[in-house]
Amino acid sequence: MRVLDLPPERWLNDAELELENAARAWATGNAGMGRVGARRAAGMALKAWLGVHPQPDYGQSYMHHLNALADDARQPPTQREAAWRLSARPQPEGGFTVPPPPALTPMMDARALMDWAAAQAGLVSTH
Repeated sequence: MRVLDLPPERWLNDAELELENAARAWATGNAGMGRVGARRAAGMALKAWLGVHPQPDYGQSYMHHLNALADDARQPPTQREAAWRLSARPQPEGGFTVPPPPALTPMMDARALMDWAAAQAGLVSTH
């Protein structure tokens, strides 16, 4: 089985493992690895969603997926803004529509995208 052929459930399971690793890195002071892992986890979850709801303009890589979601006006602002932050783009002019919670971490943004992607794909998040 090729990586692109993974079922949505597998993408979500792999995302959970990646998020655990990201949280562990963050907690031990490795913020860079925490951010990278959070992006990867969110990207894996978006692969699950894209497996059920193909979006040809979302590209192939996790970062392409995050950037495409951030720019997709058809999607909810909460998810778009989480993707925007994870993709490390400067804050949009005028700020964000949805105020981020205090002490926001990349893992929190990734979790929000993972839960959303699971729900949109008709799957239950393992969170």
